[in-house]
Amino acid sequence: MSLRIRLVVIVCMVFIFIYIIRSISKKTIDYKYGLGWSVISAIITLFAIFPGILEWIAKVTGVIAPVNVLFFLGFILSLGIIFSLSKTVSKLQDKVNKLSQELAILRKDTHDKK
Repeated sequence: MSLRIRLVVIVCMVFIFIYIIRSISKKTIDYKYGLGWSVISAIITLFAIFPGILEWIAKVTGVIAPVNVLFFLGFILSLGIIFSLSKTVSKLQDKVNKLSQELAILRKDTHDKK
């Protein structure tokens, strides 16, 4: 990876990290999600600063090209994010169901009292 591309990646990741921190402080993103995105930006920055890490991982795992390791890690990370969001959506769906049932009971009670 050329020095120019590495510098562009580092600068972009610094801006993204600042944006994530500001989003957490403004409460537009939950802390647990912001922490995950912060870790991801830190790892990408680490790979940009030390490109030899990907080459070492490729060598140890027997992968021919370091970019394939990067794609694989991105795929695994994407699956983790999708699973985490699926769990969150499931919990929220349960809460919505319970709240709608409670609301129906309250409306029935107030309708019966009239």
